[in-house]
Amino acid sequence: MEFAYDLSGGSTAFVKKYQVAASNTQLGVPYINWTNAGSGIRLGTTTSAAEAIGVNIDTAGTYVTAQQTDNADTARTTSIIINPHAVYRALLSGGATDGTAMTLYTAVSGGSDGLTIVTDNANVASPDTDEMLVFCLSGTNQGRTNKVTTASSATWTFIRAWPFDVAAGDTFITGGMTPTQTKALTLTTSLAQVRGDLAPTGAAYNCVELLFGDRTSSYAFIEFGDHTFAARAT
Repeated sequence: MEFAYDLSGGSTAFVKKYQVAASNTQLGVPYINWTNAGSGIRLGTTTSAAEAIGVNIDTAGTYVTAQQTDNADTARTTSIIINPHAVYRALLSGGATDGTAMTLYTAVSGGSDGLTIVTDNANVASPDTDEMLVFCLSGTNQGRTNKVTTASSATWTFIRAWPFDVAAGDTFITGGMTPTQTKALTLTTSLAQVRGDLAPTGAAYNCVELLFGDRTSSYAFIEFGDHTFAARAT
């Protein structure tokens, strides 16, 4: 993930250094608050980012437990972007490994009213693509998006018609989320990218926008759904 902008209207990333609980060599990953009796802020997980602090911009070493003979500091720190309404650009991956190509859906047929697409995928509900934004990669609707309202067997159904009839051979991808919604997202193993191949499950993030390119260059712009420094209802 990388800082894109701030929803408050600013473009500045506010960075603070915090003591860490574990070493980390991966940049652009979420950190969360430390626990009682903990030794510092912790890495998030692929499915958890509650009480988020932010995203790191440098690496962290391993703290030392024993007092040092030269009286060196035993703590280790990392620099974190702490804006509570920071929006991060994250590459959409089609699997747990960073950069995996997104699942390709090819139309077998499309309704003449532009409201249905029968795909080559026998079960578009596994993972569930219902309520997801679909992007047309090739065909007469290339570059356009539409939101799935029903996903059943191999068929997508839409409320708003595609501008042109969908023909056999047209291709599509879906980002696993819809802008303006809070979604439970799963990160890749590195924690640096978002899995677009899964139905929403995992950590709460707010999807601000999706930027579709192709199967390996599509992005989600997201903010934390639970941030330590954001105002909370009492």
